This record gives sequence, C-alpha cells and structure tokens, in this order.
Amino acid sequence: MAISAPGVGSGLDVNNIIGQLVALERKPIQQIQAQIGGLQNSISAWGQIKGGLSKLQDASAKLLDDQLWRGNTATSGNEAVLGVRSDGGAVAGQYSVRVQALAQAQSIRTTTPFAANTPLGLEGRLELRQGSWSGGSFSASGSPVSVSISSSDTLGAIASKINSANAGISALVVRSGGQETLVLKSRQTGSANGFEVRAFDAADNLITDGSTGLGVLSYFNNGSGIVGQTLSAAAQDAVIDIDGVTVTSASNTLSDTIAGLTLEAKAVSASPVTVTVVTDKAAMVEAVQAFQQAFNELSKTIKDLTRADPTGQGNGPLRGDQAAIGILTMMRNYASSEVSGGGVARLSDIGLGFERDGSLSLKAAELDAALSSPEQVRALFSDASAGIARGIRNFISGALAIDGTANLRERSLKDSLTRKNQEISRIEERVSRSEQRLRAQYTLLDTKMAQYNSLSSYITQQLGAWSKSK
Repeated sequence: MAISAPGVGSGLDVNNIIGQLVALERKPIQQIQAQIGGLQNSISAWGQIKGGLSKLQDASAKLLDDQLWRGNTATSGNEAVLGVRSDGGAVAGQYSVRVQALAQAQSIRTTTPFAANTPLGLEGRLELRQGSWSGGSFSASGSPVSVSISSSDTLGAIASKINSANAGISALVVRSGGQETLVLKSRQTGSANGFEVRAFDAADNLITDGSTGLGVLSYFNNGSGIVGQTLSAAAQDAVIDIDGVTVTSASNTLSDTIAGLTLEAKAVSASPVTVTVVTDKAAMVEAVQAFQQAFNELSKTIKDLTRADPTGQGNGPLRGDQAAIGILTMMRNYASSEVSGGGVARLSDIGLGFERDGSLSLKAAELDAALSSPEQVRALFSDASAGIARGIRNFISGALAIDGTANLRERSLKDSLTRKNQEISRIEERVSRSEQRLRAQYTLLDTKMAQYNSLSSYITQQLGAWSKSK
C-alpha cells in the first residue's frame, strides 16, 4: 500500500515530530550564529582601528616633512610691478627689488605692406639664424635654417613655411584695408634669442639691399647698416636690482635669484618694491592640530571598542582585547616621551598636554611661542632617535604591516569567522541527512501500520461474517 503523506498510515503528526527533532539538532547553529555576529563586530572594530592608525600615521608623516618647518610665505609690495611666490626655504626677512627692464623678444615687420592674398612673385630662399645683437652687429649662436620661397607664394604662405621651419621664430600676417604686413618674432625672450634674416635670389646669390626681390623680407647688416624689415622691438634681458645687486635674466620669471623664491617681473618701476618673507606658522599649527586630532580620535576609538561595562550592557566589541589596548598604550608612551638636546623636549613644551581621559589638549598661545624656534619644534617630532612623530609613524607602519599586530589580529578573527561558517555548513549537512533518515523511517512505519490496519480490518470483517453465519 503506497503512502501519499507522512502520518496517514500511522495517524501520527509526522511532520511536526520530524520538525521538532530537526530543530533540536539545529540548535547549535543559533549559538554559532551569535558567535559569528560577535566576530563580525570585532572585525569591523579592527577596521576602525586600522583607519585611525592610518590617519595618525599620515599626520605624523606630515610633521616629519622638513619642507613644513622651512615653509614661509612671501608677499610683494606692488603686485602690478613684481609678483612673488615662495617655493620653500627662503630666509625670512625683507628684500628691496627694482625692475629696471623687462625681458622681451625681438620683433620685426615688413616696411612696405603687400596686397592681401596675392602672390608676391618672388623666388629664392630666406636664411634664418638665431643669435644676439650688439648695436648693429650680429653674433650667430646656431646653424642657419633655410626656407625656400616660390613665385606663387603669398605672404601667408611664406609665414606658414617659416612657422614650419622650427627656427625659433614665429611668423604672423596682419591684414588691414586689403593689405598685409609680415611680422616675425623670436619665440623666446632674452638678448641671446635675437635673429637675423638673409635673402637669396633664385641663383642663390645673397641679396645685399632691402629693396630688391626677397631682400624686402631680409633683416641683416650688409656692412653699411641694417637692411630689409623694420625693427619693432629689440631682444633684451630683464634687469632687476635686488638689494643693490643687479641681475639679468632672459625670462621675466626668475626662480634661481633668491633661494626659495620665484620672482615675476611685470613692469618697469622707478622705485623699488619690498618683498617680505615670513615663516608660515599657520601651516605648522595646522599640522600639529591634525596630529592632535588624529591622536585623540584613535584614542577614543580604541577606548570605546575595548570598554568593559560592569553591567555587561555597554561592553565594546573588543572588550579586553589586549592587542588593541596595547596599541593605545604604545601611542601614549610615544606621546609622553622626552627628546633630549634642545629647549623643546616634551609635547607639553609646545602646549600639548594629556587630559584625565587620555586625550591631548592644545594651548594655542604656548604653541605659537614655541614656533618662534621652528627648528626645535621640528626636532621634537622628527629627531632621528627619539622624535615623537617619527616613533609613532614607525610603530604604526609595523602595526599595519602584513605581519603586524593589527593585520594579524584582524586575520585571526576572519579565520575564526570562516571556521564558524564552515561549522554551520557541516551541521546543516548532518541535519539534512538526519531529516532524510527520519522521513525514511517514518515512511516505513506508515507503510507497516497501514498494512497492519488493513489486516486488522480484514480480520474484523471475517469475524463479523462468521458470527452472523452461526
């Protein structure tokens, strides 16, 4: 006799019985899941600690940057005449700067305009050469660059050929009222970046006057004087007087005249401009405050995560975790250490002191006073053997290393989490097999009971029939 549903043959509530037995076998899973929740909270807590350690490490590294302690700000008394930018390392003080001349590029233009978009009908070549002018004498400094000119070239086509020749000279055509003027200009400023232009005819003979053929586009000294185009601006260096010392520069931007400063000459001035360089205390204060904040945030994080509440209600996820507590202890030890050899030996000497709750407080006035000697404050943090920021940064680097305290602890917790999940999987497999076995047993019981019930009914029927026959 086939059984279509558990319990039909036996009359028992088989599903309920099996459900209760399975639930009993699955009970350890609930306990493991509670443990998994605790492990996940602990892993998350260590993530917070690692984040706090990274932030404090970055803040400590900033205090080890020599550029911070040499940093300064520079201002110009007249930005329209002289711009100034501090690149770090400039000596604090005031400098008197007068711009006597601005660097400029040589510029020439054709003396006689040409008809716009019309072939010049000139043939030959132009020879461009860079160098410097002294009065009417030219000293070449490079090899000549040749540009071939055909009779069909317009002024615009000639300008395009010059620009493509990479001779250090740019060409521009200015159009006005149907006429065009060619303008040639050095690509770089400075007296050494001048140029000359020589013209040659189709037979490659030098044209020595400025009115024959391509000679109108020349600009050179033929021995009697300069012929060809007209000078618009002579190549010259910037000339600047700094505290009585005259310096020259091919550029109007001078980055190597005063160590740590970049000067930008903008206009000639009859009177000097005062450049003021002061120590950038604001950046130093900001770096110290960032260190204080990062230290306090990490301290509070670890205290909250390792908190032990006598009632058990406010326990932190890392309650009693000695690795986390040890990290906080080391941070406080480094912050309480002393650096010998200078007037600034402890954090308290610059206004940083411990409060009762273990946090660092800052007295701004004391820090400002200490920064009047920035080198001593720098040594407090970065001394090679006992610097506070150096010690903290190095300790954190070790703690965050692959085999460091933080990573080892976090990895141990993750390994435990993996094992717990594997344990749940094993229990689930065992419970599944147990459920299958119970259902098979109860199915067999149902079959047997059904057979017995059928036999019982048959016997009862036979006895009833036998009784009636008597």
